[in-house]
Amino acid sequence: MRPGAKRTGFSARRSTLAALRLSVLQFMADPQWLVPSMIAPVIFGIVSFELFRGAGRYYLTYAILGAGMMSMWGQTLYGSGWATGQDRNFGTLEPTIQAPTPYVYVVLGRVLWNVVSGLLGGLIVFGVVVAFAGSPPTVPNPLLFAVLFVFVLLTLAAVGVVFAAFYVYTRYAGFIQNIGEFAFYVGTGCMFPIVLLPFWSNPASLLFPPTWALDALRFEAIPGYAGLSWGFGWDLLGAVATTAIYLAIAGAVFHRVERHVLETGHLSEY
Repeated sequence: MRPGAKRTGFSARRSTLAALRLSVLQFMADPQWLVPSMIAPVIFGIVSFELFRGAGRYYLTYAILGAGMMSMWGQTLYGSGWATGQDRNFGTLEPTIQAPTPYVYVVLGRVLWNVVSGLLGGLIVFGVVVAFAGSPPTVPNPLLFAVLFVFVLLTLAAVGVVFAAFYVYTRYAGFIQNIGEFAFYVGTGCMFPIVLLPFWSNPASLLFPPTWALDALRFEAIPGYAGLSWGFGWDLLGAVATTAIYLAIAGAVFHRVERHVLETGHLSEY
């Protein structure tokens, strides 16, 4: 072990937890994300339930998954933009990047809170829609379903970290989020399986880890589900591979940003 490795690891862990704690406090002080991440998906879930009432044994699972994924994806998309945007707005971007701990750990703490709050939104959707339906959804293997659900959250976090990294290079993060929200809902299969989309759009959808993970989750949760032709195993492998690639890209981009700030002392040109 190289000298200082243990100290660096502790610093990274402490920075991540500190960023996570600060994000929780900021959310409690200004919980504006309750509407897009928790209230709106509940409405969508109830509407979906009413539209597809009696459509089959697993229609309730479809409604819950669609609305729950909207909650988590919306929170991750918006939260990842604010993960770096808040430092730009407060004038703390360069000083934070120049700190001894890599900036990626600060962003990671913020994105983790976005994922947790998205999960809370998903649980609220689940509770409200189940109460509205009067019975829980039928899931063949609840334990595996829960594991895959958490895995979907990790793929969302990976996308969030990449977005946060690239948002450093633009002052139009809010614009990108607003025009991209529903495009990502549809394109990644949050609202409905991507097999229902035109075939030419599928390659673009498969660039995002949640697309693979969501298809695998539906394969497990809905017997007889007609998803991507290669099935559950390849979906899972694709999700793991694309998530690893996204995390590697995020690390490389943040490393480049840190080197740039250390060399020039600012990011004023972005």
